[in-house]
Amino acid sequence: MTDTPMPTFANRLAVALDGSQALDALCSLARASVPARLFTVTLIDLDAGQALRVYSNLPDSYPVSGRKPVTRDGWFRQVIEEQRSFVANTTAEIAAVFPDQPLIARLGCDAVVNLPIVLGGRTVATVNLLDRAHSYPAETLTRIEDTLLLPAMAALAVYTVLARSAPDR
Repeated sequence: MTDTPMPTFANRLAVALDGSQALDALCSLARASVPARLFTVTLIDLDAGQALRVYSNLPDSYPVSGRKPVTRDGWFRQVIEEQRSFVANTTAEIAAVFPDQPLIARLGCDAVVNLPIVLGGRTVATVNLLDRAHSYPAETLTRIEDTLLLPAMAALAVYTVLARSAPDR
């Protein structure tokens, strides 16, 4: 295989030994394809009403966190229930939805895409890409959805399988 983003992703996913390596492969694919200074993955547990950030490419600045309650607001309706990507291209748009906007801005990110990942008909996670203001116009969102949706589903499936097969710690 050639050293292009998709074959490299497939190879890295195939040899991943744990969930973090599977999500590392997805992050590398995303960052090779579209603007993404910050890349995170959040699991959504609707039965428990909780969200859990399980991956961050900048863990020192934007760490993987404990569980937090899911807020049923406009973002929730759009991303989780309607399974449509959310885009904000300015600091003000991010601040209207995310209380951690000051931290996001300190990381040089003023635009965000939250890509819902649907398995079994339910939104089980979001892939979150953040970059400078106005990084995600409509054509970039289309490229994100076209390029990352299926790989994100695969990476999340591998993440889940590897987590279930990992020995108890």
